[in-house]
Formats: sequence, C-alpha cells, structure tokens
Amino acid sequence: MRSWPLVPLAFAAALAGACGDPTGSVELAWVFVDRGGDPIFPGGVFSIDDEHDTCNLPGQLGDMPLTYDLRVELEICEPDCEGGCDAEECLVMPRRTFACNAARGNEPEVPASDIDYRFTLRAVLSAPSVGVECRDAEPTCLAVPAPRQRAVTAGKVTDLQVNQIAVDVDRSAAERLNLGDCGCA
Repeated sequence: MRSWPLVPLAFAAALAGACGDPTGSVELAWVFVDRGGDPIFPGGVFSIDDEHDTCNLPGQLGDMPLTYDLRVELEICEPDCEGGCDAEECLVMPRRTFACNAARGNEPEVPASDIDYRFTLRAVLSAPSVGVECRDAEPTCLAVPAPRQRAVTAGKVTDLQVNQIAVDVDRSAAERLNLGDCGCA
C-alpha cells in the first residue's frame, strides 16, 4: 500500500485553503410600503400603478411642494470596536447607498469574521432642490427594521432577508410626505 500520492493532494488542498478569498457576500432586499401596508416600491407584478423607483416622490417642506428621493443605505460595523458603531473607524467598509430603482442589494466582498457584525439598514431621504439629506428620520416618518447581527463566512452568502420600510403617507389618498415632520429640515 503506497500513500505517497496522497501527500501532494493534501499539500495542494492546504495551499488552496490558505490562498482562498477571505471575504463573503452580503445580500439584502427591501420593499417600501405606505402607512396602510400598500406597496410603494416595488409594487409587485400585478400592480398597474406602482412606482418604477423611489426618486422624485411627492413631498413637501412646510407648505412648499417638492420632490424627494428615497434610498436604502447599508452600514456594516464591528460592534465590539472601542468607538462603537457611530465611529467611522469601526465600519467594516464604507456605507453603501443603493440606487432609487433598486429593491435588492449586494456587497460582494465583505471581510469574513468569526464575530458577528452589526448590519444597519437606513432609509436615506434627500431633497436636492432644498439641500436636504436625512439619514435618521423620525421613526414615525420612516420605520425601518432594527439592526441585525450576523457573521460573514468566507466564500458564502450572508442573507439579510427582505426588509420592509414603512413611509408615513397614504398612497391611495395621494398624500405628500412632510419632510419637516420627519425631522429632516
């Protein structure tokens, strides 16, 4: 019985593991709904009047009508970092803001870790015409899910599932979101 052919195979396997990609992928999806739970975006396959994106939505600031954009931002941080998740140096990678026409997102190269990262999803509201960008709107205006903690495994996908974000408007009544009430002005 000769075992010497197994030695090169074991060495090759060890070498491949040492040179493997030390990152994993993170995926998430989201849906914006109005106060009554009706979809704003994406509206679903059977909706004929759904929005095609979340740019230029009807809003107001005081009595002034305007449009605003609504995007999703993903923040990944190390919760055990000395500065806490509010400190830039504790972010695993820069925050990622997704486009208005996206309902799914992916971070393909997140450093793998044995500890759980904290994943925070934000709804970013901006009205470029009046110079407003709001990351942490009042929860009565934009209700987002609480942060989640997950480990990222090298070579695997970490799925943050589908997140529902409620916007304090009644879509069927054609209400405008008041950015002042959101704490964004």
